[in-house]
Amino acid sequence: MKSKSITFQLPSVLRAMFETAIVFLYPSRCRVCDDFLGVASMPYICADCWQDVQYLKPPWCDICGTPDVNGLCDACATSPPRYGQLRTVALYQTTLQQATHLFKFEKKKVFARHLIELINAHIPVDCDIATYDFILPIPIHKKRLRERGFNQATLLADGIAKAAGVPVLTDALVRKRHTVAQSSLDREARQQNIVGAFEIRNPKVIRGKRLLVIDDVFTTGATIREAVNELWTVDPAEVDVLTLARALNP
Repeated sequence: MKSKSITFQLPSVLRAMFETAIVFLYPSRCRVCDDFLGVASMPYICADCWQDVQYLKPPWCDICGTPDVNGLCDACATSPPRYGQLRTVALYQTTLQQATHLFKFEKKKVFARHLIELINAHIPVDCDIATYDFILPIPIHKKRLRERGFNQATLLADGIAKAAGVPVLTDALVRKRHTVAQSSLDREARQQNIVGAFEIRNPKVIRGKRLLVIDDVFTTGATIREAVNELWTVDPAEVDVLTLARALNP
């Protein structure tokens, strides 16, 4: 006769007391303000700091989304990029910078859920994700994928796509060349580093389609420009971009 396993669950009050005791004995500090976290749903970052995320609101450049611009910024007026529009959810400052660093470089995948919730709750007003045929995350090279264990842009894209009901393509735009991390380079070196890094596979799938490219952080725009230029070699109907964060004066 097989014995039945018995699962014992602490009542909610006792569980809360237990969690409080753990935090008291092994206190964690917020990675932004260094205050004690206490018992919170968000790991590593306290609720007060999470409230300090600076979301972008209009006006912004019609094309590249540069904040506080009506119409076109000087750069887009003189030499417009090939994407139709680029939009960003929030500024890459303080809290969001730390959260992104924990997620991307310290491999804290737990942040994917929180960042996806942040994006879906603050999609820019003129970015209707449901109107796109496919969402394409910026790919990383297979070597970096082995090192990190995941592509942060793909995890974000999956969460955005699920909420909007749009399929994600990860096998159309691929990284064919391993490059030095863009975050370690200056503006000019970033431009040279990323040239020729992407290629298109299965071009028939995206030809004539409306595409939304997803990335985590927009800094100089070198990676986005190279990826978008490569996508246009197979004649999609439209290519737009959405990023989680934007660095000002990179």
